[in-house]
Amino acid sequence: MARGLAHFSAAELRAQRMNVYARPGGSSMTAEELARAVGASKAQILAYENGHRVPDPPRLRALARALGIHTSLLMDRARQKTWTLADFRRASGLRAQDVVDRLRVSPKNYRRFENEGIVPSRSPLFVDEVAEALGLPRPTVEQAIDRTPAVRRRQARATELVVALAERYVPQRGPWRGPALDDPELIELSAAYGRPVQRLRRVLTYELGELRQSQVRAYRERVIADFDTDRDRQTSAQQAVDRWTDVFTRDLARIPRRLELFHRTAQPSDVWQLLVDLYNVDAMARLEAGTWAVTRLLCNNSDVLSPYLVQQHTVHDVPVCRLSNPGAVHVLTFAGLYAALYPGVRRPIRHNARSNIKGRGASQETFTLPNRPERLAVPHPVLENARVVAGPKAHLALSLSPSHDLIVGATALWAVPANTPLPSDDRD
Repeated sequence: MARGLAHFSAAELRAQRMNVYARPGGSSMTAEELARAVGASKAQILAYENGHRVPDPPRLRALARALGIHTSLLMDRARQKTWTLADFRRASGLRAQDVVDRLRVSPKNYRRFENEGIVPSRSPLFVDEVAEALGLPRPTVEQAIDRTPAVRRRQARATELVVALAERYVPQRGPWRGPALDDPELIELSAAYGRPVQRLRRVLTYELGELRQSQVRAYRERVIADFDTDRDRQTSAQQAVDRWTDVFTRDLARIPRRLELFHRTAQPSDVWQLLVDLYNVDAMARLEAGTWAVTRLLCNNSDVLSPYLVQQHTVHDVPVCRLSNPGAVHVLTFAGLYAALYPGVRRPIRHNARSNIKGRGASQETFTLPNRPERLAVPHPVLENARVVAGPKAHLALSLSPSHDLIVGATALWAVPANTPLPSDDRD
């Protein structure tokens, strides 16, 4: 059997040739006609249809093209929920080298991702690019990677290593410092995820530090439960002990999976800052549904934004963007890990801080283009900087697109045609 097309379906090939895609004249394509169309012999086609041979990916593409169908229709789709990424690639009629050529990456990097689920550290959009190359939704790529045997083994081993690290460091007395750089479990984990030891140490210092807080709270409640003379306080404290112990156990069990997902989707510090700004725009304009941020005011190159995490759109000719649902989940889920890696960047606005932001007036942060209903937002740091530059009574023009400028006033925003003269200075 040819390597890789284990999920090829001989029955599907026969059905597609004989019945499903009949020609206008009403007759099915013969095996001989299909053979001529793909540059094969009739015997080879019959061998495929009888399950004696399996086509390689280039031949699979040729068969699908000759039949006018997608390559996946020649596979055993009933077992698709068990496919790894390699299975999906082959079902797309692609060799690993074909994907390497499309992505312009090294064969080593692609093979490492397909076989071990390790994303190249300098390619934060790698999963998006693989999904596009294979014509698959990104969640499908993620699920396929999770089925890879090496990834499952890494998750099992990571669980053992994280538990060992938690047992060693969380109960330690004194100021919290996290794992030692030369700890063998830490070094093994860093190698498993293909990341520097220093980086993984920062991540685990945060994760284990959260466990430590839960354990400290449980210890405090334990003292009350054991020594307080009031029965009601003892009972309440014992319930709190159980609750914090459950939190500790649950969060410890989640760490290996969080490590896996974080190292698969982590963004560099500048992109993380953009994601935070988009999240904060959403928080500031929560009362105005469907608000988009102006892309040009966020970054000079929108290609750095993951299409899975950020939706991009155009209003008239103004490029705009906003967090997707997975993007918002990403920000909320990994904010602590990013803060550990990039302590200088802005943080997402907490839920209980939104009321203070709304009190400033969402209308001061948003505007519309002439004759368009969409609310467009300016990230708050950009707006504050523009108002500082403009001064308290002056105005500043920011370019939105070749045909639109944004006029920033002390208390209002409005869009005008490009190169419109600024309003007169309000100074005396």
